[in-house]
Amino acid sequence: MASEEHQQLAAYIKSVHLNLRLKCRSVGADEAWHQHCQNTTMLEKYANNMRLLATEFWEKNNYKDKDLCRIQWVVDQCVEYFYSTGQEKASVKEEKMYKQYFGTNLEPKIMKPEPVLKLLDVGSCYNPFAKFPMFKVTAVDLMPATEDVVKCDFLSVATCDEVTAVENPSSVLPKVYYDIVVFSLLLEYFPSSKQRFKCCEKAFEVLKTSGLLFILTPDSKHATANSKVMKSWRLALSSLGFWRVNYQKLKHLHCMAYRKCSNSEVTRCWLSKQNCGAKPEDLFYIPQDFNEYFGNSDQETSHERSKDDNEVLANNFTSLPDFDIFT
Repeated sequence: MASEEHQQLAAYIKSVHLNLRLKCRSVGADEAWHQHCQNTTMLEKYANNMRLLATEFWEKNNYKDKDLCRIQWVVDQCVEYFYSTGQEKASVKEEKMYKQYFGTNLEPKIMKPEPVLKLLDVGSCYNPFAKFPMFKVTAVDLMPATEDVVKCDFLSVATCDEVTAVENPSSVLPKVYYDIVVFSLLLEYFPSSKQRFKCCEKAFEVLKTSGLLFILTPDSKHATANSKVMKSWRLALSSLGFWRVNYQKLKHLHCMAYRKCSNSEVTRCWLSKQNCGAKPEDLFYIPQDFNEYFGNSDQETSHERSKDDNEVLANNFTSLPDFDIFT
């Protein structure tokens, strides 16, 4: 049973997400996001609540169980990809696909692993990756909860070719600079598919070729319950030149690792054979995008849940707050 404080923190997080979705319905996604970013008082409370949830509740429980720990999952994948055989295997796969689609060989491009990997943590809150020596972290958030996180709206931040941009990540980020970009509990925050897609476009810009984009998004249902959503996201990302190199459903999370391919035409050719029939920017949907609401109230329509789902949402907040995007 979650403590009263835990439930109150989580309830506030959920209310902020819900109010943003409701505002999106009335004024449009861009204006809703603009108004959201101007509400400093709300953002400060949100940041503090998220930091308390993560440090006082999630981390104390989750590092005991790898099936719960999102941070450790990212670290393990980076070790396997950059310092073991993961990158080589992904490169061979891309070469085979290129040969299949275009009939010629693709020159392999394998990133030489650096002693320290440059990691951009978007929506970082309290910079959880800072304690790992293998990373040089640039942590950004709409409203930082700690001093080592830079205030930055990733949705609107500019990108440029100058590496010196890394000195001022609040206003501009360098292109083709980072080995890793992390979106942990980020994309479901945005009220529209187009905004989520725009974030992934920007991630592609700032990543090095063969770099990794990590997307971690909450879901307490069984592994295949929302497979259509995950497939839709995969299609959207392939339009940019991302190829999925790893996916795992943890107890409360979908965890995905996407590689920025050497040649984007490989994934786009694959996409053309899927006959999805939708624009890529419309494919980054979440079920809540289609929820109905009762007038202007803050209550969503009810959905049938299993006994286990109800137990998770009502009582078990050991992994994530109650803003599960798939309920």
